[in-house]
Amino acid sequence: MSRNPSSSLRVLIVGVVVAAMVYGAAVTLALTGNLGSAMAVVVLIVGAVLLPVALFIVRRRIWTPLTEIERAIRRVSEGDLSTQVPVSRDDELGTVGTHFNHMTRVLRDRAEEQGRFAAAGELLGGVAHEVNNPLMAIASHAELRLADGNLPAEQRNEMQSILRQAQRAAKLLRGLLRFVRAGEKRSATVNMNDVVRSAIDLVSYRFTIDEISIGGRLDPELPTVVGDANRLEQVIVNLLSNALDALRGVKPPRYLNVDSFIDDTGSRVCVTVTDNGPGVAPEIAQRLFRPFASTKGIRGTGLGLYISRQLVREAEGELDLVKGSEPRGAGGGASFLVWLPSTREAVPTAPVVVPQAAPAPAPAAAKSLAGIRVLLVDDEELIRRPMGRFLTKRGAEIRDAGDGEAALARLQEGFDPHVILADLRMPKMDGAELYERLQQDHPGLAERVIFLSGDITHLAGRGLAEVPRDRVLVKPVELVELERRIAAFVREKAA
Repeated sequence: MSRNPSSSLRVLIVGVVVAAMVYGAAVTLALTGNLGSAMAVVVLIVGAVLLPVALFIVRRRIWTPLTEIERAIRRVSEGDLSTQVPVSRDDELGTVGTHFNHMTRVLRDRAEEQGRFAAAGELLGGVAHEVNNPLMAIASHAELRLADGNLPAEQRNEMQSILRQAQRAAKLLRGLLRFVRAGEKRSATVNMNDVVRSAIDLVSYRFTIDEISIGGRLDPELPTVVGDANRLEQVIVNLLSNALDALRGVKPPRYLNVDSFIDDTGSRVCVTVTDNGPGVAPEIAQRLFRPFASTKGIRGTGLGLYISRQLVREAEGELDLVKGSEPRGAGGGASFLVWLPSTREAVPTAPVVVPQAAPAPAPAAAKSLAGIRVLLVDDEELIRRPMGRFLTKRGAEIRDAGDGEAALARLQEGFDPHVILADLRMPKMDGAELYERLQQDHPGLAERVIFLSGDITHLAGRGLAEVPRDRVLVKPVELVELERRIAAFVREKAA
């Protein structure tokens, strides 16, 4: 009959304790005279020999391993995730050491993944700027052509298609940037329908590829909740991604439904993500929300649902699996429920917009920017030129510059702009450096700067954290919106 190796440490401890008790009793009897002198001498000699042996064994088997584990924990707390403890015995402390070594390996692997994810986020920021610039150039030229009242109908339809596709690509890119760079937590009132729509946009490219039909109903009168919109979007994206991964394992038809509603109590805003996939096995459901529990093998981090639940709980809500252990033939699939406390403020229903075949061109006589001087600072001529032409048609007086140094030269020539539109990323002197120079030398002009950028998540890192968001425009910005913002900005400054 084999003995469980993990019980050897218990046997050792019990044996040492029993031996100590017996030896203590014998010493007591010897001292009280209840043992003969010869026996007392034998007891003392045996004790003198066995006590150091017992202490040596205890030190080697208990004290030393505990000390090594303590030192290893201290090194991990200081950031050394490569720490391992030696495991020489298959007892309880050896099991603890084995689990500790596994834990540090998992933490090290996850830290490397997070590092790659952070690096990808930084890379995406640079790519966003480089992609958003041509997108804005395309959209601006399309808008400029659409503003021509004499444009033939066929060309107008083509320009509208080009503009819509550029705006769609820009929206997806902004969503990706927002997702990978959540930034600081910002709690505010949030419409969960908007969160769901943004999350669906981020994964929508997979619907066609994987032949997945998406449905469900979003309650148009859903009350708002309090939370961080970016983090709540991360939760919904994770649930959608998990559902899409699960649906790959079943044959079409594949369905994914997203619903929002108010629960029976009227105090909770709920969102469910339901698929007709294989469901979640009962043994997996028990550990589904534990850290590092993954059913995706090396493709999964095992942190998605765990982090998602923590994010929802930070908003005083809950995330749970409400259906998933049934076999597919019995109407299975998985359904996850997110609920959050309602602020009891109903969201007004959006007015019905009647679609039109084509927007009417702006009247040629419209001069909403008449008398306004604008300095355009952007290194992309294909962006400056259509922007300048459009704003000129709206009555603005335009000067342009290819970087911050050229912009300062324009100002030294005596041009006194009401508005300085400055790209955030430029060679020689970028928008942040131009703003800093203006703050030092011309504080009044610094207050007239509106930033253009394809990636606004870098504002804090560029020393622009205190710049109001209404002075930041995300590329590609529609020219009509640019016109509106310039006019509103000048009116506000004049008030």
